[in-house]
Amino acid sequence: MIKLSPIRSTLLLACMLAAANSFTADTSSQPDLEASTDSGVSIQVFSQLSPFQINQMHSWTIRLLDSDNSPLTGASIEVTGGMPDHDHGLPTQPQITDEVDEGVYLLEGVRFHMQGRWEITLTVRSGGEESQALIEFQLQ
Repeated sequence: MIKLSPIRSTLLLACMLAAANSFTADTSSQPDLEASTDSGVSIQVFSQLSPFQINQMHSWTIRLLDSDNSPLTGASIEVTGGMPDHDHGLPTQPQITDEVDEGVYLLEGVRFHMQGRWEITLTVRSGGEESQALIEFQLQ
């Protein structure tokens, strides 16, 4: 067992937290999930865990593109969802914590606790307008 001084322990913890909070997916690759809102906003989801895994807390990077295929900046995104076949919601309350690049948002606190069909609803608010997209997927 390695013994660290309180100062070194604090520095190590700070480095670990900074690394955990610096996740940004490579948004030049294929998204893990895609959808469009009823107003034409394109949504691309890039997961820290690909493929998704059961009971693993992780983050998503969400790219929003407007109907002209330009980054949708300054938007707010609400995430809800669950398993309609089991009549329950998400086991966590994922939150957007930052706009990490133009039109690219960090969603933290994602976890799926069982196999089956999941639905995620993203409510996007921008410029006084609100639209929704439903993303459905099967977790093996």
